[in-house]
Amino acid sequence: MKSIFDYENHYSYLRERLGRQKVRGLKGRFAAHVCIQPAFLSQVLAEKYPLSLEQADLANAFLEHSIVESEFFLLLVSRDRAGTVSLRKHFSEQIARTLQRRLEVAERLGRKTEISAETQGVYYSSWLYAAAHVATTVPRLRKLGAMREYLGVDHEALLKVVQFLEDQALISRQGDEYVPTRNWIRLDRQSPQIAKLHSNWRLRALRNIESQKDQDLHFSGVYSLDAQTAALIREDFLEALSRNVKKIERAPEEDLFVIGVDFFALGR
Repeated sequence: MKSIFDYENHYSYLRERLGRQKVRGLKGRFAAHVCIQPAFLSQVLAEKYPLSLEQADLANAFLEHSIVESEFFLLLVSRDRAGTVSLRKHFSEQIARTLQRRLEVAERLGRKTEISAETQGVYYSSWLYAAAHVATTVPRLRKLGAMREYLGVDHEALLKVVQFLEDQALISRQGDEYVPTRNWIRLDRQSPQIAKLHSNWRLRALRNIESQKDQDLHFSGVYSLDAQTAALIREDFLEALSRNVKKIERAPEEDLFVIGVDFFALGR
């Protein structure tokens, strides 16, 4: 499926995007969002008139462009609106440089065999990075709007996270959807990021307790036990986790769930 970077102008890109999805009234909703008449949109799609930069900016939001895609779309519109040869050349050169950088990044990421420590630091700075990453495994959540509504987060915050995941080749854009790649981040117990991983999801669990649903489960308790019984309980937890991980691997991707287990001695 072609991306915005495969188009030579914003006219052909809009024709493809607005005609790709067989959604009734899509062109009308687009026209209303960018504050133009449907008749004028028809003129744009026929390459008779270009969008203004203000309309292009509104189009970025409607089409749920990533940060990089938004910048590229504005470059396309600017080039298509250029009234002189020198100005058109100026924007054409910017477009060419953008495409060249994209090729260089794609080549570099294609050779990547592991995730850098710096990338891990950003990834584990917030629960949202892992949540958005895993959300791309669920077909109904692969569009930015659906993901934003499901996770209940700010549009700009999610856009930043998704752009980071795409830049690090953890997800890729296919049309108007984001899909996971084969690259994943995995931590061992010695990783300096392990504390952030646990704290991120504990804090998110605290937020969920305030509005938990019937199917949610939160349990906390303090008990006095002997060391032998505590060891048996720990083993039971580990065995249950091992069994359920196998079930998770076989399960279809339909929803996101969080697992957090704590069992530890309070004494030092």
